[in-house]
Amino acid sequence: MTRRDLLGLFVSPVAWVIIFVFLLVMGLTFHLSLLGVDGDLRQLVAATYGGLVFWFMMLVIPPLVAMRALAEERRLGSLEMLMTTGVSDAAVVIAKWLATWVFFLFLWICLLPLWALLSTVGQVDFGALFSAHLGVALVGAGFCSTGILASAVTSHPLASAALATALNMGLFLIHWLRFLYQPGDLQLRWIDHFSAVHHLGDELTRGIFDLRIPVWWGTFTILMLFVATKVLERRRW
Repeated sequence: MTRRDLLGLFVSPVAWVIIFVFLLVMGLTFHLSLLGVDGDLRQLVAATYGGLVFWFMMLVIPPLVAMRALAEERRLGSLEMLMTTGVSDAAVVIAKWLATWVFFLFLWICLLPLWALLSTVGQVDFGALFSAHLGVALVGAGFCSTGILASAVTSHPLASAALATALNMGLFLIHWLRFLYQPGDLQLRWIDHFSAVHHLGDELTRGIFDLRIPVWWGTFTILMLFVATKVLERRRW
């Protein structure tokens, strides 16, 4: 099922438009970040994977990729046919999420040749680069799971994309609540624990790995997929 959905993504014109726009925008961001750090490759990872353009891609692309996962199947009536084959609701949700996540990871893997090229002319911080991509994978898994949940809730792909983007924005904007508190307040620790910006911008892009990050995003992803499964089960009745 995952293989079928992946094939469906790669033959879809929408997916190729997403790939083109992603590579174009991130390529320009990569170039501008290189100019912004005056050629200091050790600072380039944090500059590239911490700006607003980067976060725009993180927040918007997973919902766009996942918006047709279940919504389109329901709209075309193929979801009911799929359920009659004996496949469990959980298997359907996991397969849809896995296909979305793999496609999302493929986009970021396409940027690795740029880093390989830069490593031939300078010293790239591969430790920070690895942890940054690990963070992209973990946070992306959570954002893709909200896309699957939104796609299970509504039968309209655009409405699904809008709902998932709103959910992801909440995980993004929670970081700015930290300005309401003073250093040392307990609330700051909770905000940093849930903040995607803190995990990527303040820790992983600087090569700092905290075990709480995969625990939180793994738990969040499982929770979203569990809720999506329950929503799918309820809609069947």
